[in-house]
Formats: sequence, C-alpha cells, structure tokens
Amino acid sequence: MKLDAHTGLVQAEAGDAPGSGPGARRRQILEAAEECFRDKGFHGASIADISAVAGVSAGHIYYYFKNKEEIITAIAEAELDALLEIHDAVRLEHNVVDAIVARSGDIALNYADPENSRLRLEILAESARNPCISARVHALDRRARESAYQSLRLVNAGLAGEALEARIAAQYELISAILFGITARAVRGIEVDHALLKREVMDAVRHVLERN
Repeated sequence: MKLDAHTGLVQAEAGDAPGSGPGARRRQILEAAEECFRDKGFHGASIADISAVAGVSAGHIYYYFKNKEEIITAIAEAELDALLEIHDAVRLEHNVVDAIVARSGDIALNYADPENSRLRLEILAESARNPCISARVHALDRRARESAYQSLRLVNAGLAGEALEARIAAQYELISAILFGITARAVRGIEVDHALLKREVMDAVRHVLERN
C-alpha cells in the first residue's frame, strides 16, 4: 500500500498482490510488520509475530531485514517515497497552490485513519527512544522537508534570500502541524465528519500559503 501521488490517498500497488518475486515477498513482510506494530507496538511485536502474520519463516524475514529496526526504517522509507511522488506531481501542476491545497485535503483523510495513525505514531515514538532509528527518521524528515521546500519556493516566487527561506520554513511547519495534529487526534478515537475535515484543512492550508 502507498499514498497515491495524485490523490494523496492510500492505494494498492501491483506488489500488494500475492506473488513469488522478492519484491512481493518483502512487501508481504512489511505489511505483516505494519499490522503487528499497530496492534502490539514496536517492542511488543516480535519477529515470531511478524513471521506468523506474514506466513513465512523467521529465517526468511532475516534474509530481507537484519532486525526490527531495519523493518521500521523500511516502512518509514516507503511512506517517504510516496510523499516525494506527491511533491513531484504538485510541482508539475500549473497552479502549485491549488495542487498543494488539494493534496493536503486528501492526505488529511489518510492521516485521520486510526490504523494509519497508530503506525505513524509508533514509528515516531520509537525514534524518540532508539538513537539508531532516530538518526534514520531524521534523515528521512530532512529529505521530505527539502522536497517540500522546492514546491514552496514556487509558491513564493516573489521573495528571495532570507525572507524567502523564513517564509517557506514557517509555511512548512504550519502545514505539517495541521496534518500531524490530525494523526494525534485520530488515535484518540475522535469522530469527525471527514468531508468537512477535508474542506477545513484545505481552507487552512490555503490561508497559510496565501496570507500576506
């Protein structure tokens, strides 16, 4: 599964279907790990648990991943890759502001899904405890920020120098806070009208991008 580059919603990939190739088997292991991490947490889920859900031997898992740290990093990398595809698609649009606003609304719905949110927060929590995972997650976050900044520079084409960098940094943090705040609320079981949530997020993001 991944975030679709055009809608921002979770979509099935060709590799999600059962298959015998190494890519399909690796994806099978990652999906099983995602389920286990959501249900039991990173420390509560064992390689044996992942093995049982994936339907493969523990030895087969170790063929692809040295440990659980590598598995959780691979999950985070897959989400980053999907996000970078969205950024690339946004920059190809004629109106970059409209494109960012539209994608933000769709991503908000993905983040509002409690299943997705539990996994996302589990990764962040482990990155706060585990120096190895922390370094990797921070590196992924830098890549996401650098890619987003490319889009925001197009939005703020009339600015330059320190004024430009300060503006896009603030915009990035505000939009990130809106979206990740939804993740934190979702794990609390907060019920909300998704159609209304999407519209409100889009309005908020547009305000961040267009305010003087």
